[in-house]
This record gives sequence, structure tokens and C-alpha cells, in this order.
Amino acid sequence: MPTRFLSDAEIERLEGWPEAIDPPELARYFDLDADDLEFVRRQHSPAAQLGVALQLCSLRWRGFVPDDLTTAPPDAITMLASALDVSPRVIFEYSVRPQTRREHRPMVREHAGFRPGALAELDALTGWLTEQALEHDRPSLLLGELVGELRRRRIERPVVDRLMRVVASARERAGEQTFQRLASQLTPALRDALDRLLVPDPVIAGRTRHAWLRSRPTTISAKAMHRELDKRSS
Repeated sequence: MPTRFLSDAEIERLEGWPEAIDPPELARYFDLDADDLEFVRRQHSPAAQLGVALQLCSLRWRGFVPDDLTTAPPDAITMLASALDVSPRVIFEYSVRPQTRREHRPMVREHAGFRPGALAELDALTGWLTEQALEHDRPSLLLGELVGELRRRRIERPVVDRLMRVVASARERAGEQTFQRLASQLTPALRDALDRLLVPDPVIAGRTRHAWLRSRPTTISAKAMHRELDKRSS
């Protein structure tokens, strides 16, 4: 089963920042409370304070932290900078220090109450997602449900490629379970009836009954309507 079902542009969009943020979301996710301010101000430099604050708010808002902090919605950066009394431009100083960002991520995650999206966490979610895939197996819809469940469980969202592999695995498991469940319900009589659907029938011009039942009328007429009704009663 194919693992990749999103285009490069779709993956890029999911791994980056939205161009703007709605005012309700800005007020909800980028308003630092007293505990947040105390946590953020443990960093000595203005750049580190703004960088840590942006990571913290992004994790709560998006469930992950995009790589390029400088492309966050300007309103979000400005709001945090104002709360910290620093210049919004110091985010550019922080963004050029990837090692510092990596060192800060575990403590940001801990303060936000999130866990890393480790393999064990994703394995557990594959079982949960398999149940969803038994009801529908549209990959983009399953991906959305997976992202939502990660946020509900407060697990930091891994990269999209890894999530697509989880979706593919869940769909494959769901397919296997569906086959097993169907196989357990197939009596010999039902198997024979299904097999007969695939045997060419001279009465219907040598087509199989399966093909005949799936065919659609080519004209709009009373005769065509009667043929369709005959199918449903046969």
C-alpha cells in the first residue's frame, strides 16, 4: 500500500506556519500567564526568551514547532515580544542557532505538558487509527484524525512523512482485519453464490452477473428502467 499520499506542497504547508492567525487563536495560545513568563524569563538573552516563548506557544497551538521560527505569523511574534518587552527582530538572532533550539525543546515540551512522538507512542496510535480505518480509509481524513488525537494526548507531532507511514500501516491492518472478518462469515453456500457472480452467463450475452449488475443504463427510457428494476429483483 502506498505510503506517500500528499504532494510536496501539501507536506510543506503542514510542516510550516499559517500565513496568519485568527484573533481568537492568538488570544488563546499566545497569551503568556505568570507561570509561562517565569519559565521564559529564565533565559538570559532577549533572543532566547522570545524563541522559547514562540516554541511554547506553537506547541500548544499547532501540536509541534515548525523549523523556521521567523516565518511565524507576525501578530504572534509581536504579541510575545510585547509581553516580554523585547524587540520582535531578536527572533532572527535565535533562529540561526539550531543547536540552542534543540536544547530548549525538551524543557519547552515539559513545561507545556507534552511528550515526544517516540516510536512507542506512534505504535500505540497505529492501533487506535486502525479502528478508525475500519470505518473509512480515506488517507487524508485519517491523517487529520491522527493529528487531532496527538494533540488530545499531548504528544508532539512528528514530521509528516512519519505520520503518513502510520496512516499507511493502519489502512493495511484495517484491510487485513476486514478480510479476516469477512472470511469468518462466509458460509459454503454464500461462497458458491458469490463465485457464481463471476461466471459468464449466456443469458446476459456472456457477461458475468457481477459485471451485469454493475453496469449502468445507457439510455433514459421505460425499457431501461425495467431492466434496472429486473436487476434488483434478480
